[in-house]
This record gives sequence, C-alpha cells and structure tokens, in this order.
Amino acid sequence: MNKVPLKQTLITLLIILGTVSNASAFPVQETKISPYMLFTYLKDSDSRKILQVKMTNITQTGEKPLPGLRIGFYNNENLLEEVITDASGNAAHIISDSTILLKADDGSWFFTAVFDGDSITDATSGELSILDVDIEMKLTEEDGERIVTLSATAPGADGPVPVKGEEIGVYVPRMFSLLPVSTGLLDENGFFRAKFPENIPGDSLGNLTVIGRFNENYFYGSVEKREVTAWGTRAEKSSPVYRSLWSTLAPKWMVVTLAIMLLGVWGHYTLVVINLIRIKKESRKKKD
Repeated sequence: MNKVPLKQTLITLLIILGTVSNASAFPVQETKISPYMLFTYLKDSDSRKILQVKMTNITQTGEKPLPGLRIGFYNNENLLEEVITDASGNAAHIISDSTILLKADDGSWFFTAVFDGDSITDATSGELSILDVDIEMKLTEEDGERIVTLSATAPGADGPVPVKGEEIGVYVPRMFSLLPVSTGLLDENGFFRAKFPENIPGDSLGNLTVIGRFNENYFYGSVEKREVTAWGTRAEKSSPVYRSLWSTLAPKWMVVTLAIMLLGVWGHYTLVVINLIRIKKESRKKKD
C-alpha cells in the first residue's frame, strides 16, 4: 500500500487545522465597530425622569453589549451628564428635580444621547422628543370583579388636561419582560378601565405588582405607575422537574446524541494522531 498520498493528505489536514486555530486565536480588527444605540425615556412610578441608553454591536453570532463607552446626555445643547456604559452596555441619567429643562414651542423636551467614537468604535447618537404626562392608577373590587382604572393628564396653561385616544396598558412583571394583562385607548376624559383576571400567579402570599403604563409611546416615551396588591394566586410548592427542552434537565435522547457526536469528533482526532505515529515509524524503518 502506498503511504505517500496518505501522508500528504494528513499533513495538509494538519496545516489547515493549524491555520484555522491561529486565525481564531489572533483575530484581526480590520474595520471599526458600527454600534447600535437604543435611546429611551422612562418616567417611573416615583415620577423620576430617566434617560436610558443601551449600546450593542450586532454581529452574525448575535447582539453583544459594548461596555466602557462614554455617553453624553443633552437637553437641546446643554450637557446634563456623561455616563460610562456598564458591562451590559447600559448607561442611564436620572434628571434631577432641580434641573431646568428647555422646551420646544409645542412644550416638548428635546433630548440627545451622543457617543463621540473612539479608536475602535464609530460615533453615533440618538434623539427623543418627549411631552410630559402623569398617570394615576386605582385598584378596586366591584361586584366581585377586580378593576384597574388608569387616568392620564398632561400639563396645560390652565391646569392638567386629559390625554385622549392614546394606547395604555395594564401589565404584571415577569422574569425578563412585562406580561400584558389588558390594553386599550384612553376615552374622552382620559380614563381606561380593565378587568384584572383571577389566575395570575403571585408569590407565596398571593401578592403581585400591577403596572399601568404607556409603553414606548411616540409622544410620551414609557410612563408607569406600580402598586403591590394581593390579587395573585398563591405559589404552590415546586413540582418535580421533568426532562424537557424548556427545563434545566435535557431529554435523554439529546444527551446521548451529543455524546455520540463528541465521541465521533474526538475519535477522528485520535485516528489522525495514530496515523501520524505509524507514518513516522514506517519512515524510520525505510531509512534503516
């Protein structure tokens, strides 16, 4: 059997594997990062006005946070604060009650978030035009039904003015997001009423947090009111965890499949090493 072609094939394979390994170990930064900025406004349940930025790099493998970037928050051209993004790529500025914000002719605040760029990341910016609005929420029980009543008002020349026709919603918090319970439009008087269901899980005492919220509204941003109430179902003792795709225990067929695949990969590596040793021994015999 001719060993020369086999030897050349194995050497070529090792050269390719070595080249790929070196390329992944020492990546070359050919172009600057073009970051994505998500710029949002939140007026929370304590009426704090918060400007929020999330900086990420969108790649073929997913969205990756960009920490350590200096973000400037501005009202018109007035610098409010500069904040460094954290490990998750987030930066936030809480507007102080003593800060005098400049308004446009329509009464809105104009905010910008600016990243000036650095040696590896391009500059970028975001803009928001926000009208101030207040939300009130009442939780009542009427004829055996749980009712959430929301009202929204905006500042006017002669006092608060009802907000009409805008979408507003009732939510409860979940681990990574908000669960919508009911959404609808504010009526002519700025009110929205919704029935709260009886099957929403709460904690061990049945407590849960009800949220009335403008969710990323075009004019108002995100504005919310929160209240803790005993309207949830009581959490029972945790049941046994069964193997499934959505549990912490993977199905047995998946574990077996993965094990077979890994054995196949390492088996090929082992075969390559064994063949190299054999070739080396036979080459020595020919020399002798």
